[in-house]
Amino acid sequence: MRRVPGKLLLIAVLSVFLSALFCCAGNAAAAETPESETAEWTVMFYFCGSDLESKYSYTSFNLKEISQVKYPYDFKPLYTADSFTMEDTIRDIGKVNILIETGGSSAWHADSLGMNISTDSLQRWQYDYFPDEDLNPPKEPFRLMESLPLHSMADPETLADFIRWGAQAFPAEKYALVLWGHGGGASGVLIDELFGCDNLYLYELNQALADGGVYFDTLLIDACLMANIETAWNVRNYARWMVASEEAVPGEGSAVSSWLQELVCHPTLDGKWLGRSICDTTEAKYINREDAYARQLLTWAVIDLTKIDRLAGAFEQLIQVMSKALKDTPKLVQIYSDYLLKVPEFDDGRQNMRDLGGLFCHPDIIDTMDNTVLDEAVGALTEAVVYMTRGQGRSDARGISFCYPTDFDPEELDIYARNFPVPLYLAYLDAVSAWTAPDWVYEAVEQLPTVDDIEELRITVEKRLNANGMPALFFGETNGNVSDVYYRLYREDESTGDFLLLGRTDCGAEITEQAEVLARSDYSMLWPSIEGEPCCIDLIQDKPERLYNILAQINSDRVYLRCGQTISTNGSSGTINREYELYGVWVGYDEDNSLPNRSVEQLAMLAGREYRLLYPLEDAGKTGQAAYAFGITRSLPRALFVSDMVLPAGTYRMEYEVVDRFLRTFRLETIEFRWDGQRITFPEGFTWEGTVILGS
Repeated sequence: MRRVPGKLLLIAVLSVFLSALFCCAGNAAAAETPESETAEWTVMFYFCGSDLESKYSYTSFNLKEISQVKYPYDFKPLYTADSFTMEDTIRDIGKVNILIETGGSSAWHADSLGMNISTDSLQRWQYDYFPDEDLNPPKEPFRLMESLPLHSMADPETLADFIRWGAQAFPAEKYALVLWGHGGGASGVLIDELFGCDNLYLYELNQALADGGVYFDTLLIDACLMANIETAWNVRNYARWMVASEEAVPGEGSAVSSWLQELVCHPTLDGKWLGRSICDTTEAKYINREDAYARQLLTWAVIDLTKIDRLAGAFEQLIQVMSKALKDTPKLVQIYSDYLLKVPEFDDGRQNMRDLGGLFCHPDIIDTMDNTVLDEAVGALTEAVVYMTRGQGRSDARGISFCYPTDFDPEELDIYARNFPVPLYLAYLDAVSAWTAPDWVYEAVEQLPTVDDIEELRITVEKRLNANGMPALFFGETNGNVSDVYYRLYREDESTGDFLLLGRTDCGAEITEQAEVLARSDYSMLWPSIEGEPCCIDLIQDKPERLYNILAQINSDRVYLRCGQTISTNGSSGTINREYELYGVWVGYDEDNSLPNRSVEQLAMLAGREYRLLYPLEDAGKTGQAAYAFGITRSLPRALFVSDMVLPAGTYRMEYEVVDRFLRTFRLETIEFRWDGQRITFPEGFTWEGTVILGS
């Protein structure tokens, strides 16, 4: 039996108790609130189903959770409270309107709820939580209000029109909006798979809320990575409280049935307390599940949007200090950039979302930056994030993140500039990336020198053989701008002549000011494997734990096996031990929109399906065209185990990859070698020498 920690058990018990206390009023019948009356709350659910519904039925799962919200609530209170009477509770009931808009998915699975959801139109529904068992046939709880011509759910006008309709047809004292679907951090939210995976960018979300004309007490963004300063800045004028997650959100999302039931039972809750209810009930929803990944990485926060201007100002002050260092003291800016890379990062890092509080509170930055700037930043953050819950794996999260998009493509940074038009930050990004800021940025701030133009920030690499005769990289005094060194390993398929990617991992050595030599530390050719087959691995996180993605295919779906690794050293022999744990199956990123999928499934739930390991072809990766070789097809067991194996004899290739403090990646030339099972040999005439300057 899994024991619930005391704090979380208390949360769960209080949640159930409060719902029961506020809901129960015997078996007294309650009349339906006329639509013309002003309700206490109108809650608008904007369900953009996408592949989350068509492939995994997650939207329908949340609709089922809504269907569980009832009155009278079949639960007898354990206590009575002098501050609440049955008459007070009855008087509150019937004052919450629940509205739904559906669209954006190629298939729906809600027929069992009495909802024949169309893929050819947008549909608006009202949920009625007053069942009338005397009617024959019984009244359907989900009532179709209207169908509209099909249009993209990621079009700002579609969202604005739903908001206007909801407020006009169902007026209320307070409003809540739930945006449900994919989330892409600072890029945007929602994906409509019927319209080329159309994405609602943040500046379009701003436009939609402005055109909708409703000020929301609570805005819940039930999507991945959306508790960030860029999103909060865009919605700050249209809502008081924002509830969102810094981390990727599990497919089943927030605990809709619990927090919505509590609101129905106690509609006098204000937006802040509704936000707290969303956080607490969602934490309780996942606490006892076997899904360790979802439980460990859960993060939800309530953000006071009236404090975002102050927080954005504090962030700008920090960037101003870094901009001054870039002009006057380049060595100092590489130290600051190092701090940026050390703060907690969310999901697998592809969206570059980093914890804002982790930056403000990093012990090294506290020692080097003006305390006045940091005190203002911490004070602004404390004011803005008023409540949060987090799993043990995200104990260092502080409620709101920011994007550090220095390795984004120029097109992505063009969108980011529209999503977060803060000239000082955009000028800094221009200076440290391959992107050129638009002219309007420099109408407000001065242009900074670019990293490429600063000699002190260039990296000098000397290629030499180390003491064992292996190709190594030697860094002298310039290694202060080196963030990480990785290597890619390829194995030749002797039947086809193709080189198959076995993955990308780091060199197992920490780069410090004193380090003069950095080389691949392990030439024993040990590699992670499953059932005797080497895996294609990608290191996506090395702190607080090492986390790998392993490329595989289950049935016809390409997936990633999420795998944790712990490294220990035997004190007496010095032997390095690696242990692995598979957390589950992650579908990865949508190929059309590059947003993270919310689905992380346990292996046991997929047992019996066919699976095989995948290996990208080397040349295909360089051309940008996806092509793979396949491992042995097997039946997926309830559990898989990863262990190190000695790679088979054959021809291999390796590439060093140097990443600087600004996330710029530099690849060195390919090294080819033979491995006979015991030692490595290089082709006749092989040389590995010379000096390379990176970033010039």
